Amino acid sequence: MIDRQYIKYFIPLLIMAIIVPFSGFSINKDTLDCSDRVYAKNIKTVRMHQFDWELSYPVIGLNSPNPLLFSFDQLESAPMDYYYTVIHCTHDWKPSNLMFFEYADGFEENRIRDYSDSHSSFVPYSHYELEIPNEDIGLNFSGNYLLVVYTKNGDKETIVCTKRFMIFEQLVEIEGRVNASPDNMYRKTSQKVDFRIDKRGYEIYDPTTELKIAVLQNYQWNNAILNVQPTFMDNQYFIYESDDAILFMASNEYRYFNVINLNIEAENVDRIEFKNPYYYADLVQDKSKLFTPYSNYTDLNGHYAIRTDRYNNKDFPEVQSDYVIVRFQLNYNIPLNNADIYLYGELTNYELSDEYKMLYNLETRCYEKLLFLKQGYYNYRYITVSQDASRKVDHTFFEGSYFDTENDYLILVYHRNPRKSYDQLINFTIFNSRNN
Repeated sequence: MIDRQYIKYFIPLLIMAIIVPFSGFSINKDTLDCSDRVYAKNIKTVRMHQFDWELSYPVIGLNSPNPLLFSFDQLESAPMDYYYTVIHCTHDWKPSNLMFFEYADGFEENRIRDYSDSHSSFVPYSHYELEIPNEDIGLNFSGNYLLVVYTKNGDKETIVCTKRFMIFEQLVEIEGRVNASPDNMYRKTSQKVDFRIDKRGYEIYDPTTELKIAVLQNYQWNNAILNVQPTFMDNQYFIYESDDAILFMASNEYRYFNVINLNIEAENVDRIEFKNPYYYADLVQDKSKLFTPYSNYTDLNGHYAIRTDRYNNKDFPEVQSDYVIVRFQLNYNIPLNNADIYLYGELTNYELSDEYKMLYNLETRCYEKLLFLKQGYYNYRYITVSQDASRKVDHTFFEGSYFDTENDYLILVYHRNPRKSYDQLINFTIFNSRNN
C-alpha cells in the first residue's frame, strides 16, 4: 500500500499518463528556436508586457498578482483557432529538461479564447489577447519561459509565433550603477555597469559555476553580455566591477515617428495618403548620425505605443487603430559591401530576419523598407550585421554612440542550485544610465 505522503507525487504522473497519449501535442523541442519569432505573414503586432503597463518588459515576479499580457493581430481573414503552450528554458534559452507537470499546473495545450474584431478599420483584423499565467495554466518555478502559439490541422501543429518571458524570485539583492568607462578611448561613447550581489540568507557555494548572469541594454539580446564572473568575493557580497567586462557602447536615443493621426503629417512623417484600401506613410528621409552631435530627447528605449484618434473616446486602441504601410528610407551614398542593414526595435520584434532587412535603391541612394504597422508612436533604429560567419551586430554604425544616451540595463541572475534540476532566476533588477 502506498504511503499517503507519496500520493502527491504519483497523481501528476497518472494525469500525464492519461492525457499525453490523446493530446496529439507534438512540437519538437529539439529543433525549437527559443527566440522571439513571427512565422506567419498575417500575424502582426505581437507583444508581451505587464498587464496595464504597455512599455514594460516581459518579466514578472513568481506568484505575482499582476500577470503578463500577450497579444497579436490576425489580418484580413476570418478568425482562426490558436493554441498555446509554455516551455521552461535554461538560462541560455534552450528547452530545459523539466517535464511540463513539474513547472506548470493545468494542461499543456490550451486555446486562446479572448479575441475581438477590429472596429470599422480599412484593414480588417482580429485582435487576440492572453494573460500569463491564467486559469488554464499556472507556473510554479522562476526562470526563462517561451510562449509558443500555433494552429492545428489534424495531428499537425504549425507554429505561428514564439515569445520569450521571464519569471523571477527576489532571493538575493543587487546594488549597482552605470558609470563612464575609465578608459579615455571609450569614456565619451560607452557605459559601464558595476554591481554587487548581496547573498545574505541565501546559499550559493561557488558563484563561478552556479551563477549565470545576463546584462541587457534595453532588452536587446543580440548585444547582451553573458556569464560575467565576479571580481571579488567575501562571505556577504559577490562584486562585479571589472573595467571592461560589462562595458556597452551607449549608442544613441532611438529614432521615432508618429502615425496616431492619419489626417496630418506628424513627427518625422513626410507624407500620408490613402490609396484604397490602405493608408501609406512616407517617413522623413533618415541620415546617419555617426558624426552628428548628441541630441537629448526622450525616447521609449525601443518600445512602441498603440494609439489612434479615429474615435473620440479612444478607449480601445487595440481594436480601433488601423494599419498603415510605412516607408523607411536611410540615405547613404553607396551600399555597404560587407554588412546587412536591418530595421530594429520592438516594431520588428527584435528579429534579424529577411522581413526587416533594408534593400538599397540605386536611384534614390537610400536603403529602403516597407512595413505594415498599426497606428501608434514608434521607436526604431538602424543596425548593421556583418556578412561573415560571426554575424556581428553593431548598433552604432548609423546611430553613433554617446555616453549621455539614456539606457535601461537589465540584470538577470540565474542560479543552478546543485539540489535542483533547472536554472532559477533569483533576481531581476533594472538600472538606468541617468537614474541609478
